[in-house]
Amino acid sequence: MKHTLVRRAAALRTATALGLAASVLAVPGSGLADAADTGIVLGGITLAQASATTPFPGITRTVYQDADRTWTVNVMDIDPSRAPITFDGSIGQGMYTTQTVQEMLEQTTGVSSRRPYLGVNGGYFDDGVVLDPANRIFLGDLGGTSLKNGRLLSEAGGGRYVYDTVTGKAVGLRPANSVLMLQNGRPYITELATGLSVQLSDDGAVSRKVDGINRLPGRAGHCLRNTDPANTDVTVVGGVCFDPSEIVEFTPEFGARTPAPDVLKQTDTTTDDDPGVEVLFNAAGVATACFRPGAAPGGIVSDAPRGGHDVPPGGRALEGTGDGATWLWDNACAGRPVTLHTVITDTRFGDTLADTWFGRAPAGAVEQPIDPALYATPAGDVLIRDASVVYQPADDTARAWRTGGGADGFGHLFFVTVEGQKGGPAPLASGATRSEFAQLLKALNLVDAVNLDGGGSTTLNLRDQNGNEPPVTTTTDSSPRHVADTVYAAVGGYGLAK
Repeated sequence: MKHTLVRRAAALRTATALGLAASVLAVPGSGLADAADTGIVLGGITLAQASATTPFPGITRTVYQDADRTWTVNVMDIDPSRAPITFDGSIGQGMYTTQTVQEMLEQTTGVSSRRPYLGVNGGYFDDGVVLDPANRIFLGDLGGTSLKNGRLLSEAGGGRYVYDTVTGKAVGLRPANSVLMLQNGRPYITELATGLSVQLSDDGAVSRKVDGINRLPGRAGHCLRNTDPANTDVTVVGGVCFDPSEIVEFTPEFGARTPAPDVLKQTDTTTDDDPGVEVLFNAAGVATACFRPGAAPGGIVSDAPRGGHDVPPGGRALEGTGDGATWLWDNACAGRPVTLHTVITDTRFGDTLADTWFGRAPAGAVEQPIDPALYATPAGDVLIRDASVVYQPADDTARAWRTGGGADGFGHLFFVTVEGQKGGPAPLASGATRSEFAQLLKALNLVDAVNLDGGGSTTLNLRDQNGNEPPVTTTTDSSPRHVADTVYAAVGGYGLAK
């Protein structure tokens, strides 16, 4: 991303201007969390420093606990300038399913000595659809923008609510969801919007919105969007959008065969009942198969419902329901070449992060590919921005275990977890509120920070001497929860001499 270094320098200047302690800023590379080397305050309770260790070069782990050990806070301060460290993330076996953080970390490489040093659970995901109830394996649909290996794997959500600073009430939605981005050994927090469409290769005026990527047609978890006035079929229930007329794109990273109709019957939902239409595209963007029940077979067309097909290597699959199915049938299935267009915008700075075409690009189109070194996971609320707490909800009484990701003015990546004592005194044993968590992260002198998935998903894993990745922070569940992705620090290039 072309402005990464400029932004990081700007963040440092902002932190300095906002009055971070001069004694802290005077020690480059030491980590801003040194300001809290004697204790921190969480929810009005002082937590003393229980331990401070350096499990790996460039990585410091500081543990804080209150006198009753009701709360335990793990602070992982990762300085990529002091050791060969890189930052990345993993979706495990694919976007379709979930795994434990330990499983995903250990699958990154077959060489135990090269496995990540540490990792935490990543973004929010749709846990409303359970694939395996006995083992608590969920659908792996991440609730916002996900990027890996130069490809968009999940569309942006509708963003978090915007609150009136006087009344404290929600007055609207941000245009994009927040993300934690890891790129070239540096963290960056911003908000990303995505624009997805499919059009005729020879006539861009004949086009339709692509509603999602690598998820079930008919259900968008964590969408938090207002009902589209142009589509009265859309309903929003508890932050989940249900739409019976969609086009959903699938990439090879989906990790499974495309979904068949009626997967959502377990949730008493009918928005994915439509047998619809499915079109497969090879790596060149050429349609190779079209499936529609009741269709007369011939050419690329088969008499079969959508679902149950492998995404071609390097290719795509499009599933359509409702008017989305009609558009695909009238165009892609009719032998008219189509092209997928993806635009990703960084709304914090107004940058175009990527502008890509799959299939034949229009004449004169200038592509801007996604940097393959970039990993992005969707976050929840932005807690700290430019060294100030920006999370100000009207009601913030819900307590939960917390996972947060952030950066200081020196480009260190911080992973912070808050866990309550299992069976400890209520309500504090349930964890912290988001506001308490935000104040904690500010006390650690972070410049930018976001709330990642928490509660039963909160997990911190640290590599042991055998190369295994056991959890250090265990979840509130009886066993580690299956999550959609993990973000981690691993063996990388060489650090800067100091």
